Amino acid sequence: MTHLPSSHPNVGNDAAAASLLGFVRHGHGPEPVLVLHDWLGDHGNYAAMTPYLDGDACTYVFADLRGYGLSRHLTGACTVDEIAADCLALADHLGWPRFNVLGHSMTGMVTQRLAANAPDRIKRAIAVCPVSAAGNRLGPDAYAFFASTAHDDEAFCRLMQYVTGGLGRGWAQAKLRRHRASVAPACRIPYLDMLVHTDFVDEVRGLTTPYLVIVGDKDPGLDEAAMRQTFLAWHPNAQLRVMPNCGHYPMQECPPAFAALIEAFLADKAV
Repeated sequence: MTHLPSSHPNVGNDAAAASLLGFVRHGHGPEPVLVLHDWLGDHGNYAAMTPYLDGDACTYVFADLRGYGLSRHLTGACTVDEIAADCLALADHLGWPRFNVLGHSMTGMVTQRLAANAPDRIKRAIAVCPVSAAGNRLGPDAYAFFASTAHDDEAFCRLMQYVTGGLGRGWAQAKLRRHRASVAPACRIPYLDMLVHTDFVDEVRGLTTPYLVIVGDKDPGLDEAAMRQTFLAWHPNAQLRVMPNCGHYPMQECPPAFAALIEAFLADKAV
């Protein structure tokens, strides 16, 4: 991966440049792909799979949302509308009139927001273990547990092991170290509230954007049944693939297979 400084000095010092999302670029191919991360990670989630990507076919830009990674210094409202606007501003900066978008977990709903807001700009969308436009309604106890991961290291590790079907403690601790170093504390709960309270389902029903929805067979919550009730029910051009031996992070758990799957879809081949 080639890093671009988060300050983006090449685009000037105006307000738009100052709020541009930080990103990492990989490849130089003609197919542009904007890649977004989940609630608990940053662009580094995808580092394990980049050796297997075809940089001659695609240009991948791995963006960090406000408060994360290379955008850790950026504050904001932490809403799906803000994320979508930031993504379009980044695409404008990159000179991408049309592009593909991949969202994971929390940013699964961002792919839908982009497809609804700018349907002429989104070529294809990939939603990985995604939270949908209906949000992820949590009861009081579940919300309290998820919120506790913002400051409780043990709770964070329990969640990491749970959503991956029981990967070891070393995995969970590695995820914890990355999260604590790269995610600003002030944004953790606001993005959780976005996940819980967002609902724009009526705006995405019938969108014709081609969709690939990917889930892992060990993901305990965002599973095949949930996808059939949401993404596949709303998007007429959506297809679903279940990755074996994967939980919530297939790009880290099975990186070569994940890379091959998304690139077949991006090349408009059978997946």
